[in-house]
Amino acid sequence: MQWFSLTLMIVLPPNSQVEALRFTNNGIKMFWPDPFANVPHLKKLSFAQNDLIDFSPDLFTNIEGLEELDLSDNKFNRFNPLNFKKLQQLKRLYLQGNVFNNFPLEALKSKMLEELDIGRNNITDLMLPNEHKVLSGLKRLHLYGNRIKSILKDSFPENNNLEFIDLSNNAIENIEEGSFLTCTNLRELDVSQNNITFVFSLPPTVQIMKLRGNTMYNWPRFPSGIKYIDLSYNRLSDLYDEAAVNFDNLEVLNIAGNQIAKVDINNKLQKLYFLDLSYNNINDIPKSLSSQLLPNLSDLRLDGNPLKTIYFKNILAINRLYMTDLKSLEVVDEKAFSNVLGQSTGELLETPCFSLYLSKCPSLREIKVGAFDGTSLCMLDVSENKLKHISQNLTDWSTVVEGVNLQHNPWTCSCELQWVLNELIPRMYKTRTTNLLVELRCESPREIKGTRLIHWYNRSDDFLCSEDYRDTGAPYPSTMQSTESILTPWQIRLLEIIGCCIIVILVIAIVVACTVRRKSLREKRRRQAKEDLKNESVKAHIQALNRS
Repeated sequence: MQWFSLTLMIVLPPNSQVEALRFTNNGIKMFWPDPFANVPHLKKLSFAQNDLIDFSPDLFTNIEGLEELDLSDNKFNRFNPLNFKKLQQLKRLYLQGNVFNNFPLEALKSKMLEELDIGRNNITDLMLPNEHKVLSGLKRLHLYGNRIKSILKDSFPENNNLEFIDLSNNAIENIEEGSFLTCTNLRELDVSQNNITFVFSLPPTVQIMKLRGNTMYNWPRFPSGIKYIDLSYNRLSDLYDEAAVNFDNLEVLNIAGNQIAKVDINNKLQKLYFLDLSYNNINDIPKSLSSQLLPNLSDLRLDGNPLKTIYFKNILAINRLYMTDLKSLEVVDEKAFSNVLGQSTGELLETPCFSLYLSKCPSLREIKVGAFDGTSLCMLDVSENKLKHISQNLTDWSTVVEGVNLQHNPWTCSCELQWVLNELIPRMYKTRTTNLLVELRCESPREIKGTRLIHWYNRSDDFLCSEDYRDTGAPYPSTMQSTESILTPWQIRLLEIIGCCIIVILVIAIVVACTVRRKSLREKRRRQAKEDLKNESVKAHIQALNRS
């Protein structure tokens, strides 16, 4: 019952089958007594996004088996300790987006509670008492978007079972040493978007650590079982000390947005499949980026670094390579990507390929032939650069089956670009990647500036190489042919659906017309029969008169 503008919750009619009810996005402020007494098997209940300030304990009469309650985005600032007394089976409680100033311990009555979300409130202090038995069963705690400034040694009770803690988007500056060590089951900790500067200890069970958007100058001490590290947008200037860490289980490493200039890795990262080095101070492709040290790397990001040249010195097998927003890059030289290969899929007849995103480089004006010698591309994105020409011999375009994005470049539409019309565009129609042709336009000659390249698609002659085109710089109106419009796969599917609907409507119209016609014929025959019968009667009457 969403968006019904309800303001009063009345008693619901009897229904023993209902297990979930949602009254979100209304304006509910008040309740009738025992509104859910007739739905005893209710398991999930949501009053999210209403105007609730308070409620009485009889709200939950006869639904003691409730397991999930969502009271998010209301106006609660405290609870009556008796409000949740009947909810002893509650497992998930969502209170985010209210106006709590303190941790609502009075709401924690269920010993079965596993997940509590009190994000986006006004909580400033975090102190969970040891004597509160309900907290011993809590596994997931969301405290994001509050005003917490410090995490103390006593913030979390001993012998807790917390596996996930989200403290992101607070104002945390200080984390006392040992604050999280009481969380002996902790698997994931998120303290992103705070003001944390100093390192702190982590329980040995932590596998996922998110520290994005802080002010850390040094690497924290990660446990040996760590799998996911996000230290992006901090103030790191060096890579981690290999002698002090054990990253044998590390799968994801994001250190984008720091001040790292050198990436020297000597110890193999066997399980790493995602590495983000974007927006650092790297001015040369590191030698460490090799399959010998990173054997399972799938995604590599080098966006926004001050790279003037590109050359991968060692063999690197990956699936996706991102090198966007390289402001200092002007030319991609021969052999630049010759050592970059696609990750093998294990199929003997398949040539491994990788996808390259080399877009939004404001100074990139040339990609030399030979830049991709010895390698194979699945997808190439060179959009939003300063390219005027691209060679037909740059790569084997038949293998680039996932599309070629050439949009938003100042292309010179001359005979050198005719191969794009003859070879590349037809293939993109076959692979349904025509959405990458929408903004493929000519910048010169001046007479055709802004014209889409597919304007000359499907011509029988090589028009960009013709005498007419060279003489005038633009096509004669009499020689123009209508070209196939660019349609995305979604538009093609929509047209197919519309076509099917039209056919169905036509069939229905024909059936209706036939039915109406048959009915009309039957009515006509019926009238004709009556007329004939009447005529026979008149004829018989006349004959009788004649005989008399």
